[in-house]
Amino acid sequence: MDTLDERLASMAQALPAEAENEAHRMARATAPTRRKRARWMLPALVGGAVVLTAGTSIGVATMSHWAGVEMPLENVRNEQPIPLNWVTESGHSEQCRAWIEIRNPQDGDRASLDAAILAHNWTGLGQRMYDDGTPEPDDADGEGRVGAGLEPVLRAFAEDTFPGIAWLNANAGTTTRAVAATGFTCVPDVE
Repeated sequence: MDTLDERLASMAQALPAEAENEAHRMARATAPTRRKRARWMLPALVGGAVVLTAGTSIGVATMSHWAGVEMPLENVRNEQPIPLNWVTESGHSEQCRAWIEIRNPQDGDRASLDAAILAHNWTGLGQRMYDDGTPEPDDADGEGRVGAGLEPVLRAFAEDTFPGIAWLNANAGTTTRAVAATGFTCVPDVE
């Protein structure tokens, strides 16, 4: 039985009218009140959940490719990795990938960046930067010396791909398209 009326009606002996009225009064007084929800509330909640879910999935997809490297959601970063691989003097092999992040991108910038990366010959870049770089103390894997030589290479590539693009903090706070960041990540050592 779902309602008080059903329960009262099923009793073997009917309650006096005063007792039935009192039971109804007590039920109304103790039942949780349900406020009427504004008509806009449900669409707003559903819309907010969809936006939050969509934003999260985009953020997760982007971050899964460049683990540990944060980026504002409105920026774009290459999805096609720029390979940076080298072998140290001790025979240790490093496998890394570089990225370029664009602030205030125009439509199609990510696709253009990825297409340019695919069209470019990156073979031996990491090894050349390792071999030409200056050894640093406590840098057995060579990431420091490769990183030191990476910025000019990525800058030249970005400027060739997007002529006139601003660099890093140039035009910060404006809507001018610019390279916001560059860098690289390496596969964790499993030796």
